[in-house]
Amino acid sequence: MRQKNKCIWILLDSRKPGGIESHVLQLAKGLHNHNKDVTVVFLTHYGDHPLRADLQQLGINTTCLDGRITTLWKEIRKAQPLILHTHGYKAGILGRIVAMFCKIPVASTYHAGETSSGKINMYDWLDRKTACLASSVFAVSPQIAQRLPVNTKVVDNFVDCNHLTISNGQQIAFVGRLSSEKGPDYFLRLAHRFPECHFHVYGDGPLAKKLKTSAPKNLRFHGQQHDMASVWSRIGLLVMPSRHEGLPMAALEAMAQGIPVLASRVGALDQLVDTNGNGWLITPGNDDELADRLQLWINMSEQQKHRFKQAARQTVLQRFSADIAIPQLISSYGQIAS
Repeated sequence: MRQKNKCIWILLDSRKPGGIESHVLQLAKGLHNHNKDVTVVFLTHYGDHPLRADLQQLGINTTCLDGRITTLWKEIRKAQPLILHTHGYKAGILGRIVAMFCKIPVASTYHAGETSSGKINMYDWLDRKTACLASSVFAVSPQIAQRLPVNTKVVDNFVDCNHLTISNGQQIAFVGRLSSEKGPDYFLRLAHRFPECHFHVYGDGPLAKKLKTSAPKNLRFHGQQHDMASVWSRIGLLVMPSRHEGLPMAALEAMAQGIPVLASRVGALDQLVDTNGNGWLITPGNDDELADRLQLWINMSEQQKHRFKQAARQTVLQRFSADIAIPQLISSYGQIAS
């Protein structure tokens, strides 16, 4: 077997943008900025992918495979990466099995905070059961870590805060997958209760059609976004009425640009959102509490809103910045590789 090279492989299986994809972009970008040789490997080629385009624009190597475990095995044998870092169900399961046989150290990050059903539930179960094959296991919230049958390090999600400016947008917005765990139905009911305000939804998912048929006229659906950088500048308040979460990248990206977050108290959001300081946390599923907090935001003076915006950005800068997280992760890689 050839000697391992210095390359770090980041492995994921992805059809479209989402939280994991945002995390991978921030991770690869951070490693690249620290002069690490990194390649993002898409387990299956589903066609053009905005994440791959973003990575290539940054000068980060990418490659797409055909989804077969034999192909992954051949490519890892050939490339001999220093570390394999997996993200998501399928990439985690196949990546850990192949890395074990190829004697490649593997790190796995667990992102999903929801309890799945159907076929996804099977993947979730197998993903957790094979966590023991990883050299190191990370989870983005304590709740996710508790579901894993191995020693797990809780690590914060992070964002690159350099060159980001404070948003002056006014929109009340939902950003994320239109699926039950994200609570877009609560956002729709919120729009019904405030007919004088304009509400905006950025994202797509299985509930899209149902939501659109019962949406009020003051709620606009913008669909899946491939360039959130141009969207954040329009938003003044991010509403995340989720039923389940880890530590959502959307909240980090918003707050890094001074956008306060009104969210359910789920996952690790209590590590990020300080009620009445940089946003609000509400009891999951409590429509009245959600409406009361939105009314507080609406009634605020511009000076009060500005204080919330500054506090939101400072929270991310002080704890959830890539400048803090990436050196810690590189140190973890070194321990795994040795």
